[in-house]
Amino acid sequence: MALLRCVLLLGLLVVVGSCGSPDKPMAPLFTGANPLAGTDLSQAPNILLIVADDMGYTDVGAFGGEIPTPNIDALAAQGVSFTNFHVSTVCAPTRAMLLTGVDNHRSGMGTMGIPLPEQRDQPGYSNRLNDQVVSIGRLLGDAGYHTYMAGKWHLGSNERQRPADRGFQRSFALLEATASHYASGPPYIGTYFLDHEEVELPDDFYSTDYYTDKLIEFIGEPTADEQPFFAYAAYTAPHAPLHASPEGIARHQPTYRQGWDILRRQRFDQLKARGLINKDLEYPPRAEGVPAWDSLPPAQQRTEARKMAVYAAMIDNMDVNIGRLLQHLRVTNRLDNTLVLFMSDNGPDASDIASSGAWWLPKALMSLADKSYQAMGTADSYVSYGLPWANMGSTHLAGHKGTGTEGGIRAPLIVSWPQRYAGARISHTLTTVVDIVPTLLNVAGVEHPGDRYRGRPIEVPDGGSLLPLLQGSGQEVARTAAAVGYELYGGRALFMGDWKLLAQRPRHGTGEWELYNLANDPSERDDLAAQMPKRLAAMENAFQDYVNRNGVIMLPRGEEAQRPSIWGIIKAMWAS
Repeated sequence: MALLRCVLLLGLLVVVGSCGSPDKPMAPLFTGANPLAGTDLSQAPNILLIVADDMGYTDVGAFGGEIPTPNIDALAAQGVSFTNFHVSTVCAPTRAMLLTGVDNHRSGMGTMGIPLPEQRDQPGYSNRLNDQVVSIGRLLGDAGYHTYMAGKWHLGSNERQRPADRGFQRSFALLEATASHYASGPPYIGTYFLDHEEVELPDDFYSTDYYTDKLIEFIGEPTADEQPFFAYAAYTAPHAPLHASPEGIARHQPTYRQGWDILRRQRFDQLKARGLINKDLEYPPRAEGVPAWDSLPPAQQRTEARKMAVYAAMIDNMDVNIGRLLQHLRVTNRLDNTLVLFMSDNGPDASDIASSGAWWLPKALMSLADKSYQAMGTADSYVSYGLPWANMGSTHLAGHKGTGTEGGIRAPLIVSWPQRYAGARISHTLTTVVDIVPTLLNVAGVEHPGDRYRGRPIEVPDGGSLLPLLQGSGQEVARTAAAVGYELYGGRALFMGDWKLLAQRPRHGTGEWELYNLANDPSERDDLAAQMPKRLAAMENAFQDYVNRNGVIMLPRGEEAQRPSIWGIIKAMWAS
């Protein structure tokens, strides 16, 4: 089974550790005295962190979407919506930063997938959470929180790498990046762990429902010790393969027969009406490669509408399950004292696996899927929704998952704790995923230990607390660096206030630096690099500082240097 699983994983960007050898017993990572023992948590809230997988910026109602998400929208109506929140362009680097507050190049996820020769054996490219970082689950747990996790991990699969080893006292985790949302279906490659033991799935498994069941089970009733909890709901919806109930698909299909042109415009107008974007922003044209909806033949319109209906049904179902979590906290009298955060891990996925395949997905696996119209959304199908719908999900932002443009790395973030921070507010301040750990520690009253913890040297978080923004004080986020950097697969970006420096790797761009003022141009249509050489040079220097500070290993330009072939991955795994 282990060999079969490794073979199935070849070529996927889901490799989270070495395959082929059994786990060897290892000592726990942190064994020294606990400096956080006895922390006063009498004023600390419960924390519920919810992450959607591959969800577009405007997919929920609170951010302009037409998909019904009343529970998520209610969080926004009683909290703060962050419109300028940045993550990585793909999931595992985002999750590494989310759980540690440390840039992905120092926390072990400098790349996702098999590291290239120049990157191998470097701690920042271990393809898992490395031993130099401590997770928020560990810190809060050592301070006295009960810590729970259910859903996607994708930060290490071997012993001492799983959620139960990284601070989560109870966990049910999919170790890889993706799997069928049902208990069967092609390609079914998921590895699931309940705490320290690998488990099989029940026949009636559906990912979002089951993850919610497990979290409700873990949270349970109020504990006798009255200590707060930290719960991490890492949903795999709406990541491909798109799977949803027939009833959910049928409910949403009429909406998407209108097509992406009408609905994208409606989302754009809603963003303006809700004050989420500048009222003077010009509506951007369709992305290159997106046809006009009315130019499609009826049969193609029917197929495209069903793809999006399945996707919408997945988000609808996720919202229902978020409502189940909130209701459980409500009936156990803990909701009022719970800080809730909702976010997406990156932009929408523009791949169209059903029609064109994907470079990372072996065709032998795809041959197992039922590609018929009737099967779309069932456990027998493997479908994603493609560039046109992803362009709608990004709406006014350029690009999608896998790109360093705003559509790839800007995500919705909603933070709600009505008991402490009442009222619906919007923050346009630049914020990033490394700000989450400092925020949670700040709210919990737990001090980060610095550069050494329980007998080990550790990395110090890069981000700053969002607490001033939650309190409406108007203060900026105090980070360790004046500029916020990003790099993955050779794509590069740097943020300084409203300014963004961007270089896209081939296939997405020229590899040359571009310069944008995001306050006026979030669609990144007006490159100011040639007009502002001094600012360009200053930001280039700041990016080099980011590279030096984080141990970024810059590779030769060219897509082939960034994406090894499937046979290259086989050779790398064989050599390891």
